[in-house]
Amino acid sequence: MTGELARRRDAANVGAHWIASAHHTPDAVWEEWDGALGVALVPAGREWDAVAMPYDRLLAVMGDMGPLAWKHRPVLADLSSGRTYVFVPQGTAETWQEPGTTPIGDGFWLVMSQPGGVRESRVGHWMNPPGLLTSLADPADLKASLRRTASDDHSYSEEGF
Repeated sequence: MTGELARRRDAANVGAHWIASAHHTPDAVWEEWDGALGVALVPAGREWDAVAMPYDRLLAVMGDMGPLAWKHRPVLADLSSGRTYVFVPQGTAETWQEPGTTPIGDGFWLVMSQPGGVRESRVGHWMNPPGLLTSLADPADLKASLRRTASDDHSYSEEGF
């Protein structure tokens, strides 16, 4: 199925369009989603950056910040490696230095399943898919929560992944 057909089929899926628009050739994203693997490579640093962290660390941060802080905020996971990716404003990666996390910005690509699609993958799985009211995580709030949760478990304070 061509990208144009996929776009018409998923016209109501605002989150998928939001992700595809981050690619310099959005049709390529739709074609990859329609391909055999069902995932696409999407560049960071154009519309958003991401902060990568281990899954258990994200759970601690989500618990600390509470469920309302995560409403409408996309979170991607690689279930095979245990990494998660919190989407933050473009440019955040340039100055990000929180221990136990990795900034993902310009020059990096993420593997993503189609948000709202019928094919999910262990790699590029949406824990919180983007949608109509998508907003990016506030870097200051995320840093504050990472620091609060690090004081509870010092294993995060010195290690990256």
